[in-house]
Amino acid sequence: MAITNRRAGLSRRTFILAAAAGAVAARGTLSRAHAQPAAGAINFRVTGTQSPSLIFVHGFGCALEDWDAQVKALSPKFRCAALDLPGHGASAKPAHGSIASMAAAVNQVKEGVGRGGKILIGHSMGCRVITEAYLQSRADVAGLVFVDGSMVGGDPEAGVNRAKERARAGIDLLTQSMFNDNMFLEGSDPAVRERLLARAKKVAPLLREELFVDMVRWDLTQGREALKQITIPVLVLQSTYFNSELKRVPLQPGMTTPWMDAIAASVPKSRAKVVPNAGHFTMIDAARMVSEEIGKFAAAVA
Repeated sequence: MAITNRRAGLSRRTFILAAAAGAVAARGTLSRAHAQPAAGAINFRVTGTQSPSLIFVHGFGCALEDWDAQVKALSPKFRCAALDLPGHGASAKPAHGSIASMAAAVNQVKEGVGRGGKILIGHSMGCRVITEAYLQSRADVAGLVFVDGSMVGGDPEAGVNRAKERARAGIDLLTQSMFNDNMFLEGSDPAVRERLLARAKKVAPLLREELFVDMVRWDLTQGREALKQITIPVLVLQSTYFNSELKRVPLQPGMTTPWMDAIAASVPKSRAKVVPNAGHFTMIDAARMVSEEIGKFAAAVA
């Protein structure tokens, strides 16, 4: 495995990890085959030196800089690693896009950041990725943090077929709809919207198609069973939910979602906190609160 270092600030390092060969052994009771994460390299940055390590995983069409506020706030107390998933940001494109291959990349980073406990933190699609990463390799994982996750329900065959139809009808239109209609509050900065959408469209169209379909497939065929296998502490930070018109709207304190309910029913050591007045990019819209909650959780489970 080749690693290249580059200074990017006082204590920040950028590592490039060559993709590992071979499959990862199955964990838990789910039977699964793990794809290789990439044909090339994974880009990630490490800031700070103290255990436990916080590993930040972005969502669909996003990149590691979405976590800049959390890395800045938390790196004085913890080792923080933020990565570009395969095919995103500066990471090489994988041969195939799937939740399993994204998770394998997370585990490469987990193994490369140093000794001690690890806390995996995922946003949106990243919630699925860190759950899968935990099931692939539970070694050293002390906790999971889910930031504004969700879970598709319904008939698996019908759901996957609908996802394929939507993706093949035009992935750029689907990506635009996902970002413009579902991820930002009314009155949010249009420049930020445009920047994040433009970044998402830079991800290869075929990879976006594969990931979108596999997100739905993973939810419908593995998601609920995967939650039942989590035995470590979990923190849920939730800011939005899908209403009856399938539009994301902000949660208010005291409210819950099907995703939150599924975790509460399946994960014994879980707790949830509503992040009010924030859109889907919770860690950007409510950066301070998200950083504080992750910091308290990390200190408690370390």
